[in-house]
Amino acid sequence: MRKISVIVPIYNMDKYLSRCIDSILAQTYANLQIILVNDGSTDSSPQLCDQYADEDDRIVVVHKSNGGLSSARNAGIDVAIGDYVGFVDSDDYIAPDMYEQLIQRMGSSDAEISNVMYVRVDEKAVESPSKVPHFRDEEISSPDFAKELMLHLGDVSVCTKLFSRALFKDVRFCENKLNEDLLFILELLSKIKVIHFVGKVGYYYFSRSGSISNGYGKAVEDMVENSVVAMELVKGQFPHLAEAAERFALYQHMAYLLLLPQELAKKGNAIYLNAVRFVRKNFLKNIGNRYLSPKNKLVLFLQIFLPRTTGRIFRTLKN
Repeated sequence: MRKISVIVPIYNMDKYLSRCIDSILAQTYANLQIILVNDGSTDSSPQLCDQYADEDDRIVVVHKSNGGLSSARNAGIDVAIGDYVGFVDSDDYIAPDMYEQLIQRMGSSDAEISNVMYVRVDEKAVESPSKVPHFRDEEISSPDFAKELMLHLGDVSVCTKLFSRALFKDVRFCENKLNEDLLFILELLSKIKVIHFVGKVGYYYFSRSGSISNGYGKAVEDMVENSVVAMELVKGQFPHLAEAAERFALYQHMAYLLLLPQELAKKGNAIYLNAVRFVRKNFLKNIGNRYLSPKNKLVLFLQIFLPRTTGRIFRTLKN
């Protein structure tokens, strides 16, 4: 029976940690190695991890100094022994049959990645279904999935997926970066032919107020820098997707300039200046890009000449 290593990076999540771990322990697929990576937590998370390990011998605890999400995931990969690897963030939780569903899809062919549906859950337990385009069991090619990601249609999260551990031989998460899942997935796409989808919800993504996915912060800054790397990766791996890849990078830069607080849109901000330069250099040659909407093109055009004013107008309308 094939083993699945489930990696849970943990940093100061004692409020939600038991819910997360309990959902993994309750899996109908029982042949698991559960790797709890305590990434230098200062709350009671380390003690909770050790307590769970004492109660279930499938659990391995890694205690390390704080290095961030990617560092914790990499530490988990280093001790994984399963045939397959999955990831669950410590404030999220999963359906009881998620890994059974995912490994069944793996077993149906030579698949190396399978993907389950997800929903977002807020602090009031209100669920918001995902808008990814796969609502039934199916498979798509690696280039087609890369195209979905470049068009902001695909599910970029590693947590909704099960991976063959063999894929990680020379691939790790980029440390000291947020929005790291995209680059990790793109690196893997050159190694596989297809991705298998499970048309069923299995992952519950918990949206906390104040989390790194909400509002402006380092995640937004890394988003714009990562987009250039992603563009070049896709153009190198799948040259026929060059137009979609350039659209992705322009869209990310546009979003960054719209989200950037007014006080940071200044000459001393290198990320801001580089974003403006990128738009000015790349938009006109993409004026005919079929993947940019007319609204996108209008905003990008205005950002060439009036990036600060365009951002101010956007924030006024949004509020």
